[in-house]
Amino acid sequence: MTTSLLAAVSSVLALGLLLWVLRLRKTLRREREENQRLRRLLRVGSQAASTDLAQMKKLRHDLRQYLTLAEASAVLRDAPDPAPPVGELESWAVSALKRHYLERAKVLGFQADLQITLPQTWEDAIPDVCLVLNNLLENAIEALQREGGGWLRAGSIATSGYFSLVVGNSCTKPLRTLGGRYLSSKAPGRFGIGLETVQEIAKRYGGLAEFTVENGAFRASVFLLRP
Repeated sequence: MTTSLLAAVSSVLALGLLLWVLRLRKTLRREREENQRLRRLLRVGSQAASTDLAQMKKLRHDLRQYLTLAEASAVLRDAPDPAPPVGELESWAVSALKRHYLERAKVLGFQADLQITLPQTWEDAIPDVCLVLNNLLENAIEALQREGGGWLRAGSIATSGYFSLVVGNSCTKPLRTLGGRYLSSKAPGRFGIGLETVQEIAKRYGGLAEFTVENGAFRASVFLLRP
């Protein structure tokens, strides 16, 4: 009897232990699955947050460019010695930006020559063209400030079918890229929002934007097709 009782007790204990192990394994598996799900959610959330942050930075950057255009236009309008009329073939917005950056270059002691025109037939594309100009000219002025001096030149060819722009400035530092993206010269580890914006606009217009540094000069070449 004693042996049978011990065997029965042992069987019950073994069964109980087996059930406990099975429940434990099930609980651990459920927790592992939950942890994996949480990690996926965190990863997706982190990626979404990074995307949202990058988009906010870009929107803030573009807004600042448009505010510069608005300020330049107001200065051109209220100047005591306004520039002579630009005629019917040139955009007032481009004239305002040229005057703004020529004045900045003069104040900072940089040599600047901006031969940029845009036919009024491109009126519907003026916001994008001015965003391209503002980004490249602002980058050039900031680069010259870091260089401690130098020159800035820009020229364009515009027809009813296309707009071609070249902006150049003296530069002693090479272009840096990471993963096919241009790194900013303003702060370590940051990407250049301005150059990416110019590339996006050129692509949207079926054109091309290229940037090079050769023989001590930075050169931006932009080609836009008429929308």
